[in-house]
This record gives sequence, C-alpha cells and structure tokens, in this order.
Amino acid sequence: MNTRSHVMNTILAPVELPDLPSQITSRYIPLSDRDGLNVHVLEAFPDTSNHPSAPYHLILLLHGFPELAYSWRKVLVPIANAHQGYHVVAPDLRGFGRTTPAGSGSAGQVQYEDTLSSYHILNIVEDVRSLVRALGYSSVAMLVGHDFGSPLAGHCVVAHPELFASVVFMSAPFSGVNGPPRSRTNNEDRDDKTREGSIASSGLDIATALAALQPPRKHYTAYFSTLPADADLLGQGGKDLYDFLGGYFYMKSGKWDGNDAHPLPSAFSPSPSISELATDLATLPEYYVMPLDETMQEVIARHVRMDARVTWPKGDEVAGGVYAAEFGRTGFQGGLNYYRSALSPPPPERVAQLHALAGRRVEMPAAFISGARDWGVYQTPGAVQKMREVACGMQDEDFVLIEGAGHWVQQEAPEMVVRELVRFLGKVKAL
Repeated sequence: MNTRSHVMNTILAPVELPDLPSQITSRYIPLSDRDGLNVHVLEAFPDTSNHPSAPYHLILLLHGFPELAYSWRKVLVPIANAHQGYHVVAPDLRGFGRTTPAGSGSAGQVQYEDTLSSYHILNIVEDVRSLVRALGYSSVAMLVGHDFGSPLAGHCVVAHPELFASVVFMSAPFSGVNGPPRSRTNNEDRDDKTREGSIASSGLDIATALAALQPPRKHYTAYFSTLPADADLLGQGGKDLYDFLGGYFYMKSGKWDGNDAHPLPSAFSPSPSISELATDLATLPEYYVMPLDETMQEVIARHVRMDARVTWPKGDEVAGGVYAAEFGRTGFQGGLNYYRSALSPPPPERVAQLHALAGRRVEMPAAFISGARDWGVYQTPGAVQKMREVACGMQDEDFVLIEGAGHWVQQEAPEMVVRELVRFLGKVKAL
C-alpha cells in the first residue's frame, strides 16, 4: 500500500473546538479540482513516543446527518494509535460545518435553490477521492462511513475499488448502487399487483400509501427534502436549536425507551406490496415515519414535553453546544440536500455512471457496525440481507451490533467501536 507523502501544500488553519484531545488537529484542505471546495478536517497521527514518525497508512471517517467531523472525536486518537499507527482523518463533508464551497461565504451557508448536482452522491464520491489525493495518498487502508456516510462509503468503494483496501458501514446498511429509475410501461401502470410487488418502487408510491394510513404519516426523507425543512429544524436558533438537537439525538440513542429495534415483517417477504411496506414503516419511531401534519421540531418537542429525560445526556452538553453553534451558523440545507438529491432524478451527466455501477459488488473486506438499539439497521426492510449479498467479503463476525447503543454508536460506545475497528483492521493487515 502506498504511504503518505511528506510534501503538503495546505496551510494549517485550526478551528478551536472544545473537548478535543491534543493529538487531534484541525486544518483546511483546498481541493482545486472540486470547484474550489475548501475541506475542513480533524485528524490524528500516532503518538510518536510509541510509534515511528512515518510512514503511516490513511484511514478516512465519513460522518452522517446531522453530524460533523466532530462526531468522530472519541475514536480518532485510539484508532491512530492502533497497530503500527495510522493517519486518521475525518472531514466535514460538502455542505456541512466548516467545509465551504467556492462562493458560499465564510458561514458556509447553502441555499435551497443551489444546484442539486453538487450533492449527488457520486459527486461527493469525487470529493472523497480528491481529498485522498490532496492528503498525499494513493490508497486508503480503511474507509468508514456512518449514517449517510455509509452509502457514501459504499459508492466510493464500488466506483473506485483500487483506492480502498477495506470498508466499514455503520448504522445504515449499504445495499448497492441503484441504477437510474426506469419509466414504467403501460402494462405496469395498469397492473397494480406488478407495481406493488417491487420493494424498489418509487418513493411517491410509498408517500401516497403512508398518507392514506390512519393516522396519516410521512417518511422523514421526504420531509427533509422539502423547502420548509431547514427553517423548521433551525427554529428560533440558540437554545431552541440546542434543545431540538438534544431531543433528536436522545431519541435516536440507545437511552430512549422507544428503540426496541428489530427486523420488520416485510423484510422476510420476497415481494412485499406497497401497502404492506407502508404498514410496516408506520411502526417505526416518529423520527423516521412522522405524523403527516407535523414538522420534525414539533415531533421532538412533543416527546420532550412527555419525558424530561429527552435531552442531551449528561456529559454530552458540550458536544451539544458545538452542534448547535455549527448548524446555527450554517443552517441544515447542505445536509438536507443529500436527501433531496437521493429522491430526485440523477443529473444527466451521472446517468451512464450509475448504469455502469449498478449491480457491482463490494469486493474488498467489509464490516458493519451499529448499535443494537438502532432502528437505522432495519428502517429499510431487506437492506441487511441485500448488504450481505452485495458485500461479498463480509464475514459473520464482522456484522456487529453493540448492545445498549443506538444510532450514534461511535459517540455512545466509542470504546466498543474502536475495539471492533481495530480487530477488523488486524484481519485486513493479515490478508
């Protein structure tokens, strides 16, 4: 595997963030080939008293929504110090935190009207590939993606398998690259049974079926794609935003009583109908399948009123302040654009690439790590099974559910996550 170049053309411009170990540093990395994207990263090198100063292999950590590079603060250093030492890098992805596209302004704010092509997942894949080159590497020892970072990691390794030695999906199973949606034939339009028999049916069908339930519901991804979502999530800012994020993080954590995660019945059906899928999805917590007439702020606020425990857990208040300050400064629209893009037709320039990648397998060693109380594992019926088929190198011992943890597993159970990542790295090194 190629190692790190000692020639760096970037300028260290640290961002002061609280509760970071001294071994973690902050800087910006300009990507001149990516529309002037200026990527903010947190990174850690091994403790030089226990490891040689160079060369190191690269590990890349990709966050989800609504998270930041800061989400990896508890695992960066111990992973860097594992084995013979690693250079571990966690970027703020495009549209998040301190990473700023050219012309976006110092706050990094993204508007709803901004082009969606920049947020198509294959465009973010190219951001990742360019970042690897800008860091001075030609290969990555391990790519780790959490939440939305998980399908991003999957698209990275399928599109550029020569660049990555191994991959770890976290909290969201990667079930492969979907090709561009095809138009239905007239026969399919007339045949409801044929149309309903496919789990890959359009989101519009699911949205219609959810809205027809009693009480009527909507999927959070559809809501996140709407124009009002950014303002809804921001609320009045300040304490209002801090409290919302605290409730949202708590309800998706292992601490919330409603997270008794398990496979939905339609996961075991070879051909569930749209109505069966909608009925199953309606049993998910309301942060996934919401009341039709409520915003996410209203959903969380209602649960906060019912249970005073639904707030930032003790010890996470400082982290909560970081998230509230960062999203209060930038807004959520950059992250929301990932959902908008996923539910929109692909940009014309990506259609041929999607066709070429559809159906490809993950050929390198792969692992999956999640909290056992994380509904993200099961929110898409059949996704776990599909991931095991797509990620052909994933062994049973590398499908790991950490007891007691929920969706924010690397923040809730960092020691266990580090143990599993280091164990997996050891297997990869031995191959």
